[in-house]
Amino acid sequence: MLLTELTQILFAQVTAPVVPADKLEFSFWNILFHGGAFAKIVMATVLLLGVFSVYLFFERFFFIKRLTSKTDSNFMNNIEDFIREGKVDAALDYCKTQHSPEGRILEKGISRLGRPVSDIVSAMESQAQVEVANMEKNLNLLAVVPSIAPMLGLLGTVIGMIIAFFNLSHAEGSFSPKTLSEGIYTALGQTAVGLAVAIPANFFYNILLTRIDKFVLKAQNISGEFLDIINKPL
Repeated sequence: MLLTELTQILFAQVTAPVVPADKLEFSFWNILFHGGAFAKIVMATVLLLGVFSVYLFFERFFFIKRLTSKTDSNFMNNIEDFIREGKVDAALDYCKTQHSPEGRILEKGISRLGRPVSDIVSAMESQAQVEVANMEKNLNLLAVVPSIAPMLGLLGTVIGMIIAFFNLSHAEGSFSPKTLSEGIYTALGQTAVGLAVAIPANFFYNILLTRIDKFVLKAQNISGEFLDIINKPL
């Protein structure tokens, strides 16, 4: 009788469904804000830098795109016609109606017709520099983000490691690897976020520089075409 009861108990234990343990879910967000007050301040600062870089990129990108897309496709042909017909005032008014950097650059050159070529070139170059400076407004702030974000992340990592080893050195009782590993992965999360913010910010900065360089090349071509027009024999 006793043997039969033991057999039934063992059989029930074997056939009972195994309840799986809860899986440990990796949450990067929880890791970021798992540290102390200093770690949270660093994370908030780095994330704010990331949001700022995204905002500044789109603001400058659409600003440059809006400026460089206003010029008429027949702009230079119309300018040449005005100059050939001796309609200098009409050419100036036409440049003003464009409301574009190219129009303002040529307006400076047309307004100095009759003066030495060096004066015309100098006036157009000065206006081109003004237009480029207008496009590069606040771009230096975007360039700072790729430098500051990794440094803040590294600072948070170093402080986090110091705190982790400090707590480990003052821990009593048996050593638990969890105490050290928890502090280490929390600290490394600071550097990861710093790099995650710096890499896109650096990419955004180079995209804007590329668009500005294209405008500079276009302005040089337009200036060269204008000089060819005024120096071409009638």
